[in-house]
Amino acid sequence: MAKGIPALINKKTLAYICTQIGVSATFLSNRTHLAEDKISHWISNDDDSLPTIGQAKSIAKALKVPFAGLYMDKAHIPIKHLPQLRNLRTMALGIAIDNSALNIAIVDLIRSRDFLFATEIDLGVENTPVSLPSISDMAAPAEFAAQIRSFFGLELSVQFKIPSPRQFYLYLRGQIESNGIFINCFTGVEVEAVRGIAIYDGSVPIIGINDNDRYPAKSFSIIHELVHIIKHQSVLCNEMFSSFSKSNEEVFCNAVAGEVLVAANALNAVLTAKGIKNITMDDIEAIAKKFSVSKEVITRRLLDTGHFSQDEYDTYADEIQRNFQSEREEEMIARQEGHGAKIAKVPSREAVDANSSAICRILLLGYGEGYFSKQDVSGLLGIKEKHIPAFIAEVARW
Repeated sequence: MAKGIPALINKKTLAYICTQIGVSATFLSNRTHLAEDKISHWISNDDDSLPTIGQAKSIAKALKVPFAGLYMDKAHIPIKHLPQLRNLRTMALGIAIDNSALNIAIVDLIRSRDFLFATEIDLGVENTPVSLPSISDMAAPAEFAAQIRSFFGLELSVQFKIPSPRQFYLYLRGQIESNGIFINCFTGVEVEAVRGIAIYDGSVPIIGINDNDRYPAKSFSIIHELVHIIKHQSVLCNEMFSSFSKSNEEVFCNAVAGEVLVAANALNAVLTAKGIKNITMDDIEAIAKKFSVSKEVITRRLLDTGHFSQDEYDTYADEIQRNFQSEREEEMIARQEGHGAKIAKVPSREAVDANSSAICRILLLGYGEGYFSKQDVSGLLGIKEKHIPAFIAEVARW
């Protein structure tokens, strides 16, 4: 059988790719279910052993590189260098971290941005120039947030009319991307490890959002990382909502994001209009729905605006976290028992959510002009061809 035939790959190229991206043999073993010692031999230039064609394809898939690339000379492999990113994450002590998956995600974000650039040139589309507000480093969170809302046209009246957290996420993404910032989701990384990535590298800024996160959390991450971009910072983040981070920068970004999504005056107006004084969990849920944000954000804002004491905040935050963990466990058990998720996945919608608005539009344009075939779009999005019409239809409605 073909899968047992040795793959005459260029071992120097495989080793080069792993070194450039920063991928370990342990990671590849976990992703491919191949023995780590074998992978170590395949990566080593001092060893003559080779993987089979099937094994080499599995490694290429894990590295997110074309299988044919493993046969090429390393000089012809367009591997992007990892940018310098400051680590602002809060991680549990004593945990060894393998950043292989994260490094692949970062390279994939840059690759997606460059794909957009190249396709726009081929189709004769003028790219959107980058435009960022100039905000003083001395600005308080409320002032910083007000300028973001004004500059990016984030209207409270529009926010209140948006019917779901998903639509609000797409609205935020679209408004910010209209100023030339590239926003794309990344995969393969646990939410607890990284929620958001900001890359300000002198080209088009990139905001990376963990695709495994919930829609309200994605919206928060967009604004949080936007603050870093406005400050010309390239960072890794995983702690959102909290104002108790060890990093002053993260505290500030969380405060700005909270004010952008739930402005203090708007929150006060909602509480007054509804006559809410003794706030309950039902109230928190209703307010979160009105703003299209998470209950965590509303609870945090109630504390920040003086409507909650620290004890009240702790009580509600703990309850929300317990309920969330319980829901996750129920879903996990359901999947293990073969019941599936409560909400059926829609591949076309997931493709829209995961990919930059600009990439979605360029795929629509390229498909309409015959530059991309249905098979091309299917391969680029990672969904079956039967879902492409639904993807095209949704993007065409924008």
